[in-house]
Amino acid sequence: MLNDLIIGMAGSGGDGIVSAGESLMGASAREGYYAILTKSFGSQIRGGESSCRLRVATTPVLNPGGALTAAVALNWEDFLRFGGELPVDSNTIVIYEQKTGVAPDAIPLRVKPAVVRCVPIEELAKKNAGTLQAKNNVVLGLLAGWFGLGRQAILEGIRRKFGKKGAEVLAGNERAYAAGLAYADEHPLPDGQQLAPAAPGGGKRRVTDGNELCAEAALFSGCRFFGGYPITPATEIMQHLQRDIWKHGGALLQAEDEIAGIAAAVGASFAGAKAMTATSGPGLSLKAEVLGLASITELPLVCVNVQRGGPSTGLPTKTEQADLFAAAFSSHGDSVRPILAPISVEDIFGITVEAFNIAEQYQTPVIVLSDQEIAQRKDVIDPVDTSGFKLVDRLKPTKEDLQNYTRFKFTDSGISPLSHPGMKGGSYLAAGIEHNERGDPTSNGEMHEKMNDKRLRKFTPLKQRRDLFRIEGDPAATIGVIAWGGVAGVALEAVRLAVAQGLPVKLLIPKLLYPVAEEIYQEFFQSLEHCVVIEQSQQGQLHRIIRMWTNVPARFTSFAKSGANPFSPAEVVARLTAIASSLSLSTR
Repeated sequence: MLNDLIIGMAGSGGDGIVSAGESLMGASAREGYYAILTKSFGSQIRGGESSCRLRVATTPVLNPGGALTAAVALNWEDFLRFGGELPVDSNTIVIYEQKTGVAPDAIPLRVKPAVVRCVPIEELAKKNAGTLQAKNNVVLGLLAGWFGLGRQAILEGIRRKFGKKGAEVLAGNERAYAAGLAYADEHPLPDGQQLAPAAPGGGKRRVTDGNELCAEAALFSGCRFFGGYPITPATEIMQHLQRDIWKHGGALLQAEDEIAGIAAAVGASFAGAKAMTATSGPGLSLKAEVLGLASITELPLVCVNVQRGGPSTGLPTKTEQADLFAAAFSSHGDSVRPILAPISVEDIFGITVEAFNIAEQYQTPVIVLSDQEIAQRKDVIDPVDTSGFKLVDRLKPTKEDLQNYTRFKFTDSGISPLSHPGMKGGSYLAAGIEHNERGDPTSNGEMHEKMNDKRLRKFTPLKQRRDLFRIEGDPAATIGVIAWGGVAGVALEAVRLAVAQGLPVKLLIPKLLYPVAEEIYQEFFQSLEHCVVIEQSQQGQLHRIIRMWTNVPARFTSFAKSGANPFSPAEVVARLTAIASSLSLSTR
C-alpha cells in the first residue's frame, strides 16, 4: 500500500481540473490524511491551461513532492505546458483522455511510465450526465477507485456542491462519478496502488492557504488598518481582511494604486493603529519610496510581498524567490528594514505575528516575503494554537516624556517613545526630511549621521534572535544546506533522506533574511567543508547576500533555478550525494 500519493492533473480552462483537485483535497482532510494542493494557471485572463497537484500522505508533508504517482491529462497540449511542474518518471501511472487519439505506446512523454490507461472520460461524462462539464467527476471516480482515496467522502462532497443546483444536475454528476468508479473496478491497476488508511484522530484538521492564514494572523496581532491594491497572487489577503476586519473595529481601504495603499497604511500607523499592506513584485517596486518614509519616521508597518515570477509582469501565476534584492535594497539611503520569510502555509501565521511584533518593537517597516506557492496552495493543517504567542505594542511616552516630548530621542536601544495624534503633549512632525531629536527638519551632516546610526543600531538585538532560525542535523556535519521560504520544505525532506543514507549533512533555515545575522551563519559554517544554498531565483540572491556579510566556506555554492521550475527532494539528495563524493575524492 502507498503511504504517500502524488496526483497531477492538467486540462483546459473550464475542464474543472482545479475543482477536482479541491474535491480530492477536501475528501482527504475529512478522511484524516495530511495533504498539500498546489494550483497552476496560465496568465490569460480567461481560458488557457490549468493544472493542480495533490500530495496526500498518512504523515505530515513538507512540500508538493517529486515525480507524480499518477498523472491525468485531459489533453496533451495543456499537460505538456506545465513541464517540470508535473514531472513523470518510470514509476508514474498515466491516465489520459481517449479522445486525444494518441495510442498508449505513443504518448508524448520523454520517459516510459509504469502504467498507461487510455480512458473515454468525455464519453462517460456525456453518457451518464449529459454534459462534458461532468468529466472532472468521472476523473474523481477513476482516482477514488484506483487509489482508494475517500470514495464516500468524495461523493458527499459532490452532493454538497451540486445539491443546490437541482435534483437532475446532482443525479447526473453522481452518475458520472459512479461511472468513473465502475471503470476503475473493471480495469484494475497492478496491486499495491491503494492508499494506506489514515491514522485516527485527524478530523479536527482544517484546509487553508497561506493568504487566508496571513490575514487571520494579522487580525490576531491587532491589525486595525489595511491599505492595498489588488495584485496576483496577494489579492486574497485583502479579500479575507475585507470580510473580517470590520468585526474587530478596523478599516480597510482598497486604494487607487499601490502607492496610495501603503501611504494610507503609514498614515494609519502614525495615527496609532497597527497597519498592514500586501502586494507582489511590481507593487513592491512602487511602494519603495513610502517604505523609506516609514523608515525615516520610524513608524511600524507590515508589508507582505507574495513573490511571483519577474521582472515586470513576468509570470504572475507562478512562484519564485527573486524579490529578496528588491526587499532588502530598493530603498534609497542607508536604511535597513527587517525581512521575514515563512517556510510553509502553517508557518505563515507565526511569521505574520512576528512581523507585527518586530514592527512595533523596533518602530520599523517589516517585509514578509511569502511566495505564490505558499500563498495560494491548500494545506491540511492542525488547528493553530495561539496560546503560545505574545503580542508586542509600540513603546509609548510616559507622562514625564510628554512634559517636553522628544519624538526621536537618542536612547541606548535606539528606540524612542512613539506618540500619536490626540495624545496631549505628544505632537511632532513626521516628515520624510531628515530631522533632529524633536523632529525639526535639518540638513546638518552630523545630525544625519547620528540619526542613521540610531535607525540602524536598534536592529542589533534582532540579529541575535536564534528562534528565527531553524537548524537540523549533526552540528559537526561537513556538508551544509541553507534554504528559505517555500523551498525550505523541499530541503527539509531532502536533508532527512540524505542523513538516512549516511551523508554528513546539516541544514539551516533562516526565517530572518535581513539584516543578516552574521554570528549565527558563522557558527553554522564552522564545521563545513562545503555549503550549498538552495533557492528559486536565477541569481541565487540569498547566496549572494550571505557572501556580502559573512566569511563563507571555501566551497560555498548556489543551487538556484528560475521560477516555475520546482525543486524535488530527490534532486536535492542527488546534489548532496555528488558533493559528498567530491569531498571524499578531494581528501584522499
